[in-house]
Amino acid sequence: MRTIGLFVVLALWLPCFPVEAGYFEELLAKVKHGDAKTLEDLVDKAKKGDVLIQSALGIMYRAGNGVPQDYKEALFWLRKAAEQHNAPAQAALGALYARGEGVLQDYQEAANWLRKAAEQGDAEAQSDLGTACAKGQGVPQDYEEAVAWYQKATAQGHAGAQFKLGFMYYHGTGVVKDYKQSLYWYQRAAEQGDSNAQLNLGLMYARGYGTARDPDQAIAWFFKAAEQNNAQAQSNLGLSYQEGWGVTKDPITAHVWFNLASANGYKEAKVLLDQLTNQLTPAEVEEAQKRAKAWRISHAIGK
Repeated sequence: MRTIGLFVVLALWLPCFPVEAGYFEELLAKVKHGDAKTLEDLVDKAKKGDVLIQSALGIMYRAGNGVPQDYKEALFWLRKAAEQHNAPAQAALGALYARGEGVLQDYQEAANWLRKAAEQGDAEAQSDLGTACAKGQGVPQDYEEAVAWYQKATAQGHAGAQFKLGFMYYHGTGVVKDYKQSLYWYQRAAEQGDSNAQLNLGLMYARGYGTARDPDQAIAWFFKAAEQNNAQAQSNLGLSYQEGWGVTKDPITAHVWFNLASANGYKEAKVLLDQLTNQLTPAEVEEAQKRAKAWRISHAIGK
């Protein structure tokens, strides 16, 4: 199997709902079903200073969850809640500034709000603040501090932080390089459905890093990530089927996965797809294209 570098995205993640998640999930379900009165009630309570509803509204508007996505509306409600020390709102506000959603991108302002939330124990903010420290965005670059924040978030079971901590151990950044620890944290995140962790875990099993080489495990994790439309995992499956590594050699199935990865923007897959297309008959290519189209439809991706 061809060697492909570990893929990593140190991204800021959308914050979750406030503590009273069950209550707001009920309200959100009503809003989604077109209950305008429920939304009006939420807005009315938010205007009267209900910090939890302000936070929930801000998060809803940011994600477009139950309401049209509106960053400026999200910013308005999140700021009101954040200024009342609501940690989820502070975390979300920090993410808005970090990404420039509805505001001019401002890493320093982002780090300020993330730190406020992180110090209150918000796992999302702890993970995002760790990323800010790792990248030196709005704060001095400090890998050890990044690791410390990731560890706080992982203690709360935060999948994104588990993935990032696995990355730090893999590269020996802010910690002593340790493939077994990297494998452990990737596994924890992968089991929670993090597609990048699933990809990297598959690569570690493929290479025998921190564990014995295990093609079956590698393929299983590549498949889980590919099913979430992870482009590199799809390309890795294409290579596996093309070369018969861990699976029965099947060039048509390889073409399907290269097709999906290429359409997903993975440039190396486009090169491999073109090469393989020239080796197949027109009928085989047509079959592969039909299968790729069916996969996209079944996964509600594209047309």
